[in-house]
Amino acid sequence: MTAALTFLLVLLLLGVLLLSLTILMMARVILRPPRMSDGKAMYFLHRLSPGDLGLGFENENFRVRDARTEGMLHLAGWWIPHRDAGGRCAILIHGYADAKVGAIAWASLFHQLGWNILAIDLRAHGESDGRYCTGGFFERDDLTQVIDELLASRPGETQQLVLFGISLGAAVAAAVAATRKDIAAVILDSPFTDYRRAVTAHINSLGMPDGLVIRGALWLAEILSGARFDQVRTIDMIPRIQCPVMAILGGKDELLSESDRTALRQAMGERRMVVIPDAGHLSAMQVDAAGYAREVGEFLKGAIADGRVS
Repeated sequence: MTAALTFLLVLLLLGVLLLSLTILMMARVILRPPRMSDGKAMYFLHRLSPGDLGLGFENENFRVRDARTEGMLHLAGWWIPHRDAGGRCAILIHGYADAKVGAIAWASLFHQLGWNILAIDLRAHGESDGRYCTGGFFERDDLTQVIDELLASRPGETQQLVLFGISLGAAVAAAVAATRKDIAAVILDSPFTDYRRAVTAHINSLGMPDGLVIRGALWLAEILSGARFDQVRTIDMIPRIQCPVMAILGGKDELLSESDRTALRQAMGERRMVVIPDAGHLSAMQVDAAGYAREVGEFLKGAIADGRVS
């Protein structure tokens, strides 16, 4: 073997090793979002709890069976009651790398509309147990069990349930609502079409490598976690939901291509789809607070009637 051939083989092996390490690191980023700590919450959100928004609350804890490991997971939550809710309850579900402390940005709106509120930390987020975020695959089982526990422990306060999901939380909300008949309405803020496309779009927005690397990372993430991202595609879940659904999109959402927007419109069909033209991902309420509140209020008023699903 010549020195030149040996050198080329060494370069090839180094390239394969570097590619493998890049794929492994990216798979870990996909599965293990950075936790929202108290320090981060204070620095970025300027709050630590609903109390900082002037909302009374109670800590709520759930123990659910992990469909991945068959063990038990602790999921942390906040219960924010409203004395005039009349059995209406909204469950707020945060996005990737966020937590319930981020989701309560929408709590004041629901409280003003007269709803009880449950905000939860998804697995591998905030104060909840769990090693991996799975794009909604195992999270749907977690939330289903949380809902069952909540209905059992607070039957008079949860006669009408609305799921409000943000980004990843929207995927979880859609996947859960697609399998239940006791959800009164669903609101999806900044939904993506499916987790694979959202991850790829996010990687592209950061200027990181995609193509073979991201495909390999997504494949490895599924192998490591046991998740199957294609089984919880939001555009597949929406048509299966039996209750009223509203989607709120930012006109400048960086995670949505034109084909994604078209796919979401097709999945929504005749259901209510609101586009805030100047909003990016997650920023619709900040860009047009009055219009956002009006749309949500009108949707909920139309979706809920006399204690029954309309």
